[in-house]
Amino acid sequence: MNKILQDLAFVNLLDGILTFFGLNLSLIEEVNPIMDFLYTIEPLLFLSIKAVFSGFLILLSTSINFPQQTKVKVMAKGAVYLYSLILVIHVLWIYEALS
Repeated sequence: MNKILQDLAFVNLLDGILTFFGLNLSLIEEVNPIMDFLYTIEPLLFLSIKAVFSGFLILLSTSINFPQQTKVKVMAKGAVYLYSLILVIHVLWIYEALS
């Protein structure tokens, strides 16, 4: 479970960085209304919140021993897979826009 949370922290932070640069360069649009609102207020606030959340996940992964099979584990795995798909889409959009 700890590895899953660390993976989730990594893909969350990478998503934040790619989204930040994609938005700054007007290559992509943020479809999450909450994150779009935060980005509109202050782009660094958007990135900071992503970084803090990733830090929280790392802290959680090192401080709690989760049972082998939990609903949290299933949800975290699903989030990693979903985030990975979103990252691929971001990379494709940015690559397409830059080429």
